[in-house]
Amino acid sequence: MNPTDSKQRIAQLKLLQAWETHTARLLGGWLPAIRLWEAKHEVGLHLWQDLQSARELRTRLWELRINRPDTTSVTTTVLPVIKILASAQHDFEAIAGAYLGIKKSLAEAYRTYLTQTHQTWDAPSIDILTRIATQKESQIEWAEACLQQIAPSDSEQHLVQRWTTYAQNLISASGGITEKNPAPELPTPPPGYSSLLPFGEAKRDSRFKVQLHGFERPPIEDEKAHTLWQFVSYTMEMQAAETLGSVLWEVEGMDWEFYYDIARHCYDECRHCKMGEERVRELGHEIHEFPQFVGNYAWRQLYDPMRRYAMLTYIIEQDSFALKHETYKNYVRLNDHTSAEAVLYDIIDETMHVRWGIKWVPKLIEHQKDSLSLDGILSECRQAVLDNSLAPAQRTSAKK
Repeated sequence: MNPTDSKQRIAQLKLLQAWETHTARLLGGWLPAIRLWEAKHEVGLHLWQDLQSARELRTRLWELRINRPDTTSVTTTVLPVIKILASAQHDFEAIAGAYLGIKKSLAEAYRTYLTQTHQTWDAPSIDILTRIATQKESQIEWAEACLQQIAPSDSEQHLVQRWTTYAQNLISASGGITEKNPAPELPTPPPGYSSLLPFGEAKRDSRFKVQLHGFERPPIEDEKAHTLWQFVSYTMEMQAAETLGSVLWEVEGMDWEFYYDIARHCYDECRHCKMGEERVRELGHEIHEFPQFVGNYAWRQLYDPMRRYAMLTYIIEQDSFALKHETYKNYVRLNDHTSAEAVLYDIIDETMHVRWGIKWVPKLIEHQKDSLSLDGILSECRQAVLDNSLAPAQRTSAKK
């Protein structure tokens, strides 16, 4: 590429931000079906990093006077590949396709761009792309180690290699990450491959015992039992992350900022889950001592993405503030500053999540052309939580 050709550089940046955005959506869709607990956390972090990268690229495009980078030519290049790669049949294939296929190609495209652009004229792009490329390479390194752990057998490694090769060929046939000479037709997946998304069940690895129901809340006066209950309950917030991952995948055609906010919300729920895990360990336990509660993810999947999101933000999170403020004040009274600070950060995050719900639920209603008003949908969602929630404290909060 001629280093003085700004039009070519802009075309590349438009594609790069689209690949980052829709790869994050693909990871969100697969998050519920990833079994290894630690891998769920990493994928939740990475999809948020991907949307942050997309935001930086979009900001650079804005500086280059491109206000709306999501043109039809961009989406028709990226989305067909993403949708085909969604048809992986195992979590290790999905990781291989996303990381050793898309992300590896992205890392190579970033490094190539950096060698071809003008080091002075396009210096702002160089700063951004260098940082993103380094992060992408770190993600790929994680995936390579993870795949050795979650696909240890020869037959599983064969599937990893076959799907990785297919993903790389698919991306190449599409014209590569930066659309150079696309083939007239994309290669078809191996026989028997079709999309399993969206997933109706959240998976857990073999270290966990799984149950549908949550745990009853102990009396707050029972300090040790209540503290342990609260932070074990935080580990169950992986269900919220998984629900948000499914929303990230299933909702198509919304404003780009919607995906950015949903990805951050998804990552926050992974953080809250890890916060619970760390505090449970500090209290002398391991999370595998307690059954993982997955029933709330399952029943929420029976509803459309807009209602799932409305339930999480307008009902479940908004209704949780009374309990969280009560426990925060109690921890302060008990001089349990570690627990108090953890709950305070959760309150701060959840306040932001509710604001996003207020922002996006009305737009989702309009987007899917639902016949009910906002009030009607919220009434329906509250009743759904009351009727279906398998977390006793959640049902209690929803009644108030």
